[in-house]
Amino acid sequence: MNDWLSRIPQKFWALLSLLLWGALCFMLLHKTVYGIDEGAAHAMLLAWSVADNVVSSIVTLGLPDFRAVILAPVGYLWTGNVLAAKIATIIVMASAAWAFHAWRQRSGDSEGALLATGLLLISPLVLDQIDSITVGPYLLIAFALGVWSDKIYRDSPQAFGGMYFAQLFLCLVSATLHPAGLAYPLALLWSWYRNPINKKQQSYFIGGIALTVVVALVLTLGWSHVEWFTNPVKSLSSLLLGSLDGGEFGAFRWMTGIGILLILLLVIWKQADNLWADLLGRTLLAALAIGILTGDEIFGIIALVTCLYWGLPLLLQKSPDSQGGFWAQRGVALSLVVVIAIIFMNIDKARYQTVLEGSLAPRDNLIKALVENIEGPSNADRKQQSLPEKPLRVASQWPARTMLACRCDTLPLPPSVKDDRDLLAMLKGINYLMFDPRDPKNSSLSHNLALMGAGKVETIILQQGGVIVEIKGTPIEQKQ
Repeated sequence: MNDWLSRIPQKFWALLSLLLWGALCFMLLHKTVYGIDEGAAHAMLLAWSVADNVVSSIVTLGLPDFRAVILAPVGYLWTGNVLAAKIATIIVMASAAWAFHAWRQRSGDSEGALLATGLLLISPLVLDQIDSITVGPYLLIAFALGVWSDKIYRDSPQAFGGMYFAQLFLCLVSATLHPAGLAYPLALLWSWYRNPINKKQQSYFIGGIALTVVVALVLTLGWSHVEWFTNPVKSLSSLLLGSLDGGEFGAFRWMTGIGILLILLLVIWKQADNLWADLLGRTLLAALAIGILTGDEIFGIIALVTCLYWGLPLLLQKSPDSQGGFWAQRGVALSLVVVIAIIFMNIDKARYQTVLEGSLAPRDNLIKALVENIEGPSNADRKQQSLPEKPLRVASQWPARTMLACRCDTLPLPPSVKDDRDLLAMLKGINYLMFDPRDPKNSSLSHNLALMGAGKVETIILQQGGVIVEIKGTPIEQKQ
């Protein structure tokens, strides 16, 4: 039996392990339409609209990022199925972990790469990224495929060949996903500036990368779904403790986030030369420098990858004077890996209980309340009486997520206006407004709504995640 098992190649054991991880990961995901990232909802809705030839108000939100291209086959085969998109994200994350492990193993760090990959796959932050279909897994796979494409091209360079355009395409993909995605084209640009194959090839790549980045910036129009200058310590604390989901950011999370930040700075300081000499490491360094301007969970997952794949090798280094066998050389690293794995699995266990209970984040609870209000007794009575349903249109701070949940026409919030009369005229045809009044961007909207007279608008739901306002009618409708 042992001889038979030994004949099985290691890559098949690796595939079996990833398959088992994917099945367990699927059990920890929400099975509803809530909790989806705004950009992912935008991409899926556009893919579904194209697949079913349905005219949708999603086109008013502009072009989505390149998740729409990656999720397009899933949307075409399983239109309207959110779980299919989550399974596709699991496959993307597994492929990214495989590629990172192979790249670090190629660099001579097979032991650290194996431990880092295992911890990465069970980290609560990765599970959160998969559950909400955020850009994290897609950005990691773009980085990994980018460095492998560069290696393949340099091994057999061919001007304007397949690998040349593959690298430009990956530059376009990563740059549209997130501001941190600019790290790959910048790192690739530096590589061809400092270490070109020849002058002619250098000019091809510098010109192509520059043009691609400009096109990406035009397509993204400022990464509309990205929040800038958020607290990076908050995202770093989620590496160990999971996402906050609207809870209080207390002292323990502050200490955890600051501790991880110090560890990240220590790893960068100790491994600066190795990081900068490696294209993947240089890409992650640039992503950290850009990602700290957003401070979101994308910055957190890049920090996690950096700490795992370049931090663990620091603990696994063999000292020439070390004695005492395995425990003396690997005791600290083994203890740390066990502690981190236990913490990760406890957070994952708590997440599983949350999924069973059906608990949602505050904003998702608000969207769910809107859906329940839309599907209330009045609409049920109209269906029983065979009356036509009233057209429903919602203006939301999160239009794609709202449209995904309520399956109704959803538009972005109206722009700022001078007074409440202009706002009421602009809201003609809108049935509900949904937004967060505590967001500074909505201060003008909140002020104008507060000045409207009785009978024009009514606050029907007020929760931690925001408020839902029903528009009773515009002046034109009241005259009729």
